[in-house]
Amino acid sequence: MPASPYEILSSGICPWLQAPLSQLEAAHGAGRLAHGWLLAGPRGAGKINLALVAARRLLEGSRGDVTPLMANEAATAMVRRHEPADHHPDLHWVFPEPKRNTLTVEQIREAAQALSLTSLTGQAKVLVLEPADAMTTAAANALLKTLEEPSADTYLLLISHQPGRLPATIRSRCQSLPVRCPPVAEALAWLDGAEKGQEGVDWMPLLDAARGVPFRAIDWKKSGFYNVYKELETTFHGISTNRVDPQSVADQWLAGDIEAALIWLSTRLQAVIRARLAPAGVEDSKLVHGELWDAWEPLPTQFLFKQLENVELLLGQLGGGINVELAVRALLPGFRPEGGHR
Repeated sequence: MPASPYEILSSGICPWLQAPLSQLEAAHGAGRLAHGWLLAGPRGAGKINLALVAARRLLEGSRGDVTPLMANEAATAMVRRHEPADHHPDLHWVFPEPKRNTLTVEQIREAAQALSLTSLTGQAKVLVLEPADAMTTAAANALLKTLEEPSADTYLLLISHQPGRLPATIRSRCQSLPVRCPPVAEALAWLDGAEKGQEGVDWMPLLDAARGVPFRAIDWKKSGFYNVYKELETTFHGISTNRVDPQSVADQWLAGDIEAALIWLSTRLQAVIRARLAPAGVEDSKLVHGELWDAWEPLPTQFLFKQLENVELLLGQLGGGINVELAVRALLPGFRPEGGHR
């Protein structure tokens, strides 16, 4: 019988997560493992894998090496991870219910009640929140009491893509554990195992567009983002040569995956700026040179910096009340030859 997604994600670990896991286990071995841990890092860096492995080892009292988790197994398990499956009775894994984007106060209260009871196996009790950022205000307030007065051998692992969105009262009661993306070479080597039986997958542009986040690169590969990436390159060349109306592009972005488009633009701007500032240290790459590089040659570097700042600001405020339509419609025309950047 095939292993369940929970079994896969709790018994093997992505290679770059070995270091933060070792940090948790060193604290545990020294008797200074905090009751609350904030696992913070970009969405798609593997934080849920780290949390489930750490939780299982706390619950079972296991030690020693962890089996490396290969990309093809990890990608499949991540997609299916919320399917009903048996897991340790003292693991309380909370995530948004179907068709909801938040963790509700009822979910947190139910979990807190379970944590207040005696462990069913006589070991630890662990709560995993995926993601903690999704808690409503009432839910965060309900969690606070458990963080302030945890019962013995109780551990809370809060997964956070945007820790700044959590109340300061929650953050201050957790030990922070940054979860970073692997170096590019390590990520590429791992990703090469994500598509068994397929040859010639060019992961580099996908990883660049995904800002080095391995699971995001896999998602975009499966969703055909590679083709979208090439289309964005062609579209921006059209804007910068006055052959494409930027407002029609804005319409397309607003009706589609605006985050993916903005991440692509941010990555592209950064690559060009780096190449201009240190041309001798930048390898020839489709991310730098080519038709769009030539079309952007008249644009001052200071202007590109300003556009990058605007893109990053817009990315950081998606879903935060900013008028995205006005911001995008103001951003794109600046890339035309007569965009007013001189």
